[in-house]
Amino acid sequence: MIIGQLLISMVGFRVLFELYSANFLMARFWTVLVVLFALAFTITKLRACLERKVSYYAAIR
Repeated sequence: MIIGQLLISMVGFRVLFELYSANFLMARFWTVLVVLFALAFTITKLRACLERKVSYYAAIR
C-alpha cells in the first residue's frame, strides 16, 4: 500500500525532479528528495504503530 502511494506521489514529484535537475537547481532538487523521504519514513512509522495496536487488540480477542 505504501509503495503504491509513493509511486502515485512520485508522478507529481517526477515533474519537479526533472524541472529542478534540468535547470541545475540542486538545492530545490535535494529539498524535494528529502521531503519525499521524510514523508515515506513518517507513513511507514505510522503504519507500524497502527499495526502494533491492531495486533495487540487482536491478541486480546
